[in-house]
Amino acid sequence: MTRTRPVVGMLGALVLAGCGPLVAYDQPGVSVSRLANDLQSCAAQALARAPVDITRERVTVQVREYRYGIPRTGYDRVWADIDRNEVVREEIRQQCLQAKGYTLTQVPRCSNAGVVTTETRQAAAGPGSCGVNVSGVGPVIVSGS
Repeated sequence: MTRTRPVVGMLGALVLAGCGPLVAYDQPGVSVSRLANDLQSCAAQALARAPVDITRERVTVQVREYRYGIPRTGYDRVWADIDRNEVVREEIRQQCLQAKGYTLTQVPRCSNAGVVTTETRQAAAGPGSCGVNVSGVGPVIVSGS
């Protein structure tokens, strides 16, 4: 009996996610370095207000089994580490970024963005803009295609 773990499905989803649009924090005119600082300070503020609280719980996961070449869906119980404050921490981080003037928006991925430096300023999200991933920052909105 061969079992495919849920991790394989997640890896496939991550590969496919690399082709789709990006979700970025939109604030036209802000520099990449300021965006990075704001993201870091809001994450630190959220962590201070809602620290990591890990509990170990048994959860049910769906697994795909193959017997004699016939796929069958089954269920398994596994131990998982659950962070009780993860959702609250993300809400605090989002509120902090909104207070600093950022909004979440979806932009197409850039096919040719050029060079993005720490002094590059974000473009306004719109028909002529696209997103590019910047290491250590995340998606940044730039003009281009």
